[in-house]
Amino acid sequence: MSNIACHSKRWAGHALIVALGILLGGCSSSQSPASVSATDPSGATDQPADSVAKGCYALRDAGSSAYVAKADGQYTVTAQALDSAEAFTIRPAGLGEDLIYDRDGQWFAAAQGLMASNVTPQDSASDRAIWMFQTAEPAGRVIRSSLDGRTLHVTEAGELALSEDTSSIFLLEARQDCAAYPEAELGASGEPFKGRNADGTVTGIADAHTHISAYQRLGGRFIHGDSFHRFGVQHALRDCAENHGPDGSADFVGSFVRDGQPAGTHATAGWPDFPEWPAHGTYSHQQTYYMWVKRAWMAGLRLLVNHTSGDEQLCQINPIRDTNCDEMDQVRRQVAGMYALQDYIDAQNGGQGAGWFRIVTGPAEARRVIEDGKLAVLLGIEASKLFNCGEFLDSPECTQADIDAGIDEFFGLGIRSVFLAHWFDNAFGGAGLFDQSELTLNALNKPETGHYYRVEDCPEPDMGANLQSFATPIDADNPVADAINDALLLAVPAYPPGPHCNAKGLTDLGAYVVEQLAQRGMIIETDHLSAKMKSQVLDIVEALDYPVVSGHYHAGGISSPTQHRQILALGGIAAPIKPAADDYAALARELETLAAPDHYFGVPMSTDSGGIASLPGAPNDDEVTINYPFQSHDGQVSFERQVTGNRTFDYNNEGIAHYGLFAEWIHAVGEAPDGDYALDQLFRSAEAYLQMWERTGLN
Repeated sequence: MSNIACHSKRWAGHALIVALGILLGGCSSSQSPASVSATDPSGATDQPADSVAKGCYALRDAGSSAYVAKADGQYTVTAQALDSAEAFTIRPAGLGEDLIYDRDGQWFAAAQGLMASNVTPQDSASDRAIWMFQTAEPAGRVIRSSLDGRTLHVTEAGELALSEDTSSIFLLEARQDCAAYPEAELGASGEPFKGRNADGTVTGIADAHTHISAYQRLGGRFIHGDSFHRFGVQHALRDCAENHGPDGSADFVGSFVRDGQPAGTHATAGWPDFPEWPAHGTYSHQQTYYMWVKRAWMAGLRLLVNHTSGDEQLCQINPIRDTNCDEMDQVRRQVAGMYALQDYIDAQNGGQGAGWFRIVTGPAEARRVIEDGKLAVLLGIEASKLFNCGEFLDSPECTQADIDAGIDEFFGLGIRSVFLAHWFDNAFGGAGLFDQSELTLNALNKPETGHYYRVEDCPEPDMGANLQSFATPIDADNPVADAINDALLLAVPAYPPGPHCNAKGLTDLGAYVVEQLAQRGMIIETDHLSAKMKSQVLDIVEALDYPVVSGHYHAGGISSPTQHRQILALGGIAAPIKPAADDYAALARELETLAAPDHYFGVPMSTDSGGIASLPGAPNDDEVTINYPFQSHDGQVSFERQVTGNRTFDYNNEGIAHYGLFAEWIHAVGEAPDGDYALDQLFRSAEAYLQMWERTGLN
């Protein structure tokens, strides 16, 4: 099942999002039956028993008082004593759904076959291994197959079968000798902080820009690995050969952004060995698995801005995909996936609303979540054609009515932060230009808009990119190389010497969308806009006294100190993107010189994880290394090296190979020169972001 929207199937309160997920991607036959009755003769109810079921148990048949045992590779209800019963690890697969895992590392499952009624051990998790524990008075459980709703039944011969008979009630009796369910380790112990400060502010770190949902971007098969999987880590972080080829040679886009050539190989093995991935320099493997994010939360992360993403042109050159390339459809899938992730984390922590990961839709709700010690997650969009508002030959492909409908729809889905542009020009204005990838992006801007980037002199020093007029074709035989070479065959303009800034500024539709977003209290991201467009947007929001965000602040390039001074003067936020730990203090002090003294100041981090971007590598000889174990900033959590499967991660040797190692990075920031100041700004950043959000007028 490729669509993660189907990984968690009981999304109470998110019916619209479920419907969208099914409409756009479909579910396999594992879809839970919709007609399981609320009551039946056994007294069972639909109330999930997550908080009771999760743990280590023996199963005892209430009718015969015999226990489920395992002998000769089969389950029977024959054990007369607890110590001779099988001990099962019961692990949530989602809200109200569970996996049953025995001591031999096998899953308790319905037998394969349309008419099969028996239950058997299975070597890997599947839809047949998903069960629903429904409460039955006084203290028992009716156990239903999630596959078809049939009930686990004990026959007169003491065998287990699936039937419509609901008379068999099972009691869960605690055991201590279960097998541990496969999972990434936290490498952290202790109780994360909660509460508020005496002055009413909160303490915690904000990540102003990341992409947990990025594994669903660019057709769904560019970034390999899921942020969660209902069957567990061994499925979420499985071998990547299915997406990247048996030797990684089909990872065309990943190889291109890593090495400049869409050809290369890598070891594909995932769980449990991970010989090559995740790594700080990967662009096409999962780095935000939910347990890794949890580790960063335990280190002090309290607010995370997750930008769903879509770039139709980049999607179309990726030859391996299982979804369409419509940018807003990709956003819809990713939003559904984020709610599914929240539900999954809830299930692991006791039931709906019990998890540490909370999607929020307003600053008041976010503040309550952070005060409760949990992670407030804000949803956004970073796409090249927000609301499908592209342009072709300078003609917009949307209207004001389309914009109004788009704002209504995505606000309703929980989106609160948006970029007006990304890599390509659109109906709102021009894209910012970056040196490192301008040749390819310029080539793709042509089929997207009908023209290459049009340039002008930059308004200030140290801005812009140096566009190339000619390029040597890529010497590789694969679909990505062919697509880029075809684009380069077109007549790239003869640009004058650089640096170049995009000459396209804010359009009338762009001004309209800015005003409409501000009316709804939505957060406007100013990065990726052309220098001209950004200045024009800042003029509008300055007149409205409306804060905006530079969610992945670059000290140079497409932005200027003048523009960032405007952003901070409005009470906006700027977050340095992916700096080395040793550099964070200097960047924070640089931003503080631009800030207005009448606004609360703090400096979020901007990880851009999953954003087709590398993360900071191992510290060099002149940079801070860390000693294990180490303590969190408040001293309440202790961290060891993180272990996932058979691989042990060490920040000193590999940098931030995955998101969980931001715990190490935060510690290294504090150990670097001027570290006390840097940590103070980091732990003020959640409050600074909340106060910016409150100034939008959204409650």
